[in-house]
Amino acid sequence: MSARLGIAVPVFNERAWILPTLEALRDQDDTDFDVVFVDNNSADGSAAFIEKTAAAWGMDRWRVIHEAQKGTGAAADTGLRACIDAGATILGRTDADCLPRQDWTAALRRCLAPVEEGGLGLGLVGGSLLPRRDEGLSKATIGALVGAVAVAEAFGQVRPGNRSAQYQGPYMMAAGCNVGITSELYLAAGGFARTRIEDLHEDRALVNAVRRLTPNYARRRDVVVFGSSRRVKAWGLAKTLRWYRDHSYRPNHVDIRDPESDRAINLAERREDQGGLELAQRRDRAVMKAAHPVAFPLLDALPGRFTRLPKVGTFVKDPALLREVFLDQTRFAKTGPGSPSDLWTPILGPDVLINMDGPEHAALRRKIGPLFTPASVSAIVEDSLAATTAALRERLASGERVDLVEHAKHAASVVIARLVGVSTDVVGDDFFRQAARVTGYVSLTRRGLTERQQADARSVMDSLRATAADAYRADGDTVPARLRRLGLSEEDATGVVAVLIVTGTETLVSFLPRMSALLIDSGWLPRLADDQASADAAINETLRVTAPTPVTLRRVAADTSLGGKRLRAGERVVLGTYWATSPFAPFNPSAAAGDLKRLWFGAGAHFCLGAPLAMTQAHLLLGALAAVPELRIVEREAARSVLIPAYARLIVQRRGGEDRG
Repeated sequence: MSARLGIAVPVFNERAWILPTLEALRDQDDTDFDVVFVDNNSADGSAAFIEKTAAAWGMDRWRVIHEAQKGTGAAADTGLRACIDAGATILGRTDADCLPRQDWTAALRRCLAPVEEGGLGLGLVGGSLLPRRDEGLSKATIGALVGAVAVAEAFGQVRPGNRSAQYQGPYMMAAGCNVGITSELYLAAGGFARTRIEDLHEDRALVNAVRRLTPNYARRRDVVVFGSSRRVKAWGLAKTLRWYRDHSYRPNHVDIRDPESDRAINLAERREDQGGLELAQRRDRAVMKAAHPVAFPLLDALPGRFTRLPKVGTFVKDPALLREVFLDQTRFAKTGPGSPSDLWTPILGPDVLINMDGPEHAALRRKIGPLFTPASVSAIVEDSLAATTAALRERLASGERVDLVEHAKHAASVVIARLVGVSTDVVGDDFFRQAARVTGYVSLTRRGLTERQQADARSVMDSLRATAADAYRADGDTVPARLRRLGLSEEDATGVVAVLIVTGTETLVSFLPRMSALLIDSGWLPRLADDQASADAAINETLRVTAPTPVTLRRVAADTSLGGKRLRAGERVVLGTYWATSPFAPFNPSAAAGDLKRLWFGAGAHFCLGAPLAMTQAHLLLGALAAVPELRIVEREAARSVLIPAYARLIVQRRGGEDRG
């Protein structure tokens, strides 16, 4: 849709309370809108706080203007006319103590945009106003408020002042904190009355002015704002209802805010520090939910350290128990019925680490381990990605829009091509689609693959083996050639290469954009620009929160116990790596991961050999991003119904870049 949306928010002494409103506006699904905050003579630094927060979040379509004439009507009118002057064709208003629901701007656009642009073509919309649930009101009071709103709306329809032949449609209640209107109709109706809050309900006056002009308005229950109940807490329910009934209750001091409240200001400052971190973690959880829309909410809701799930296995989400399982190959195996080998062996063959246990696994790991030490991997990765990383830094610095998912795919392709001696064309976009198709066959409830699935997956793997075979036979410093010199057969060597490409690339393409989003969303990235020494801690923390491999499987090899619970031989243990690490503590890039450090890579004999590869690439990307710390995310889309949770698209741009898209 091309209709431009502008939002006005009157503000008076809201420094201590406005942060949740700012977060609600920032978190909207439809982010293509402008916001004008109208400071109405605040004495508590509200305007400066909004400007500081907008700058930190990269919200360059937010601005603060000032209105000297006291009153919500005057402030709202000034704000909406400023939106119109800036080109807005549809308008919305909320208040500085309200929380628009996440789909609020999308709902406003849907209601007000012209029919030819896919909208409903309404001139005015009044939305639903529900009490906020974070202000400590009892359920009884909340229920009474909801009922009072319904009664007030019914009364308004029979009220004599709202019934007249001059009106072209019935009365509709449209609370000023949740109203939308087209710019054309707003100007024709004369806008909000420029009055003080004590003198007139400006929202009712605007609705009646619109009713004189057109019947094209509607009450929409899908346009939702959660309103503050501060008046109820300050005055009580009965007096508040009298206030809204023509101000029949009017205290000496109408304003219920205390601009001198140091306690409230300090609370707001603490919330400011945590707000970005909490937002970042919530958005990353949305990536998990998109990948597993059914399984994630179900597993997330399970109580306790572990739970037996029919047809799935025993789900474990305690970090100590995970570590115990990882470290004990005797009791918990990767091979046998119900183990990961049932899924991977038909595709990859029997000897590729990912589906091995025991002495054979240890022997193969000893042979290939030297190929993946931090020193050897870092040198190859840094040399391979020097040009790619420099180009990324230049593109970001120039203000270009960059899709970090595409960058991660390209970077992973370059490194893998260098390691295994194949062309980057082999592991380009087409390969990633094929690899996702292979891993897409794997699920928690599936014990094995069908013949058709096995054949399809093997066709992908066979093409990768074929490209690595030439490198195996040739002299060189590639992984296949070095594996040949270590005594591995061509079949075993090319199998290792196939696993490296599939698991290494897809996991990196998941983690690198998610790491970037967490650090940008949290506002942490600029701190890393001045303190590169903290980069390793930041990477470890983002790995903890994302857990790129969210679930790992093991089979109970013999009757045993785990955490005081008996497990029978043959049972399947589902290790919820994400649940064992991410909820352990709130996201904080300055905190040490402690015992959870790199647990997502496994532990003991099965600690991932590719960990140094992932860490090196993460450091390179983080260095490029931190060199342009004023980055913002301009577009994002989570990949849906995939095994490894990831972004399908994550487009970033330097603040102030020319093209917003």
